[in-house]
Amino acid sequence: MTSQLKSETARINGAKSKGPKSPETRAKSAANSLRHGLTAVSTVILDCETPDEFKKLLAEFVAMHEPATPAEHDSVEQMAIARWRVRRACMSETALLDVEMHRCQPEFDKQYAGADPGIHLAVAIKNLADDSRALALLSRYESRLQRTYDRAYHTLRELQAARKAQEPKHSEPPAAPQDQPPTHQQRRTPCPTSTCGQNGKTRKEPTAARKLRELRVHIGKFSPRIRRIAARSI
Repeated sequence: MTSQLKSETARINGAKSKGPKSPETRAKSAANSLRHGLTAVSTVILDCETPDEFKKLLAEFVAMHEPATPAEHDSVEQMAIARWRVRRACMSETALLDVEMHRCQPEFDKQYAGADPGIHLAVAIKNLADDSRALALLSRYESRLQRTYDRAYHTLRELQAARKAQEPKHSEPPAAPQDQPPTHQQRRTPCPTSTCGQNGKTRKEPTAARKLRELRVHIGKFSPRIRRIAARSI
């Protein structure tokens, strides 16, 4: 009975609730289903950075490499994060040099009045190299991120190659038979018996035999007429 009363009370109180109102309570309520947050954008993006720019970079990597499995998606995400942090290191190095050049500007104007801006930059780099390990730290940081990117890219290629090797190969339908050109034997027309040999080669007929054959044909045409004239004379 007590449990039913508690359930009914909770239901009534829940119906009266309008949800979180302040930004702090809304952010807390939005994180109710968050378990560890290791893959959240907030672990990659700093407050001075724009989350939409990182999402755009990640979308470009996904469109370029076309991951098809969760493991491939993880590799692509690691590549995007490494590339994002490399850009951050480059930006930090630029800002670090700007700050050092601005800091030593009064002293530089006294010692090197009217000097080239390249000299000013060289002095700033020398001061950072002598008095701070910031440049060396950024260099090691960038090298480590580049190795992370290369390793994730290599892993992605291995995963995609293994996936494609396991996919069933669809056999292509046999090609339709094409009309073959006639061979030499098919193109050759049969020769008359009197002018072709056994091997099909044309042989030259003697002139006397040809004239005799033509004479016999000519006489054969007029033989009925000769016989009629002979019968009348008799």
